[in-house]
Order: sequence, then structure tokens, then C-alpha cells
Amino acid sequence: MKTARIAAWLALLALPAQAADESMIPRADPWVPPAARRPSLLPPTEGAALQAQVNAKLLQRFAAADTAGYGSITAAQAQRAGLGFVSQHFERIDTQRTGSVTFQELRRFLENSAAHR
Repeated sequence: MKTARIAAWLALLALPAQAADESMIPRADPWVPPAARRPSLLPPTEGAALQAQVNAKLLQRFAAADTAGYGSITAAQAQRAGLGFVSQHFERIDTQRTGSVTFQELRRFLENSAAHR
């Protein structure tokens, strides 16, 4: 009887150690979609195709920031939309000093900035 009690206590003492060992096993992040957990079978986008994706995404974000629908955004609209780069460099982008910038002005600024790197 005493041996059974000792075995039971030892088994109980071993449980936390076993649980700690299991917690050390790396697991997939549950917040990452399954498709993102596996490497892509497609080659990475580059060159003109990558540039087109970047332009489309930037245009989409710019259009979302243009809540008035004028085709331009103010520094406040850029900041509210999370376009931190635009709001931080707004005065340099707004070369005509109109208080708003168009998508073309933003693209020109980005292209000129990239050329000077």
C-alpha cells in the first residue's frame, strides 16, 4: 500500500515536468493563416510586376485617404489614414504649396527620393 502511494505521488510530481516539456515544443502561430505558414511555391514577385503591385497598393491607400474625393489629400487626411511617410514629408511633397498633394505628386516625390539614394 505504501509503495502504491509513493508511486502515485511520484506520478503527480512528474506531471508538471512533463507539461513543461510539452510547452517547450514549438507550435505554429494560431494567428497566422495556414497559407502563410508554408513557403510559397511561386517565385517572389520582382521587377515591373512588383512595382505594379506597390503602385496599386499605394493608390488604394491614397484613394481611401481622399475622403473628400478631390483627387488629393491634406496632411491631416494622410495622418488619419495611417500614411505616416506622407504626413512626415508632406511639406516636401507639396511643392506647389497648395495644402494638398495629388497621387502624381506623391509618386514624383518617391521616384526622386529613390533616384537620390
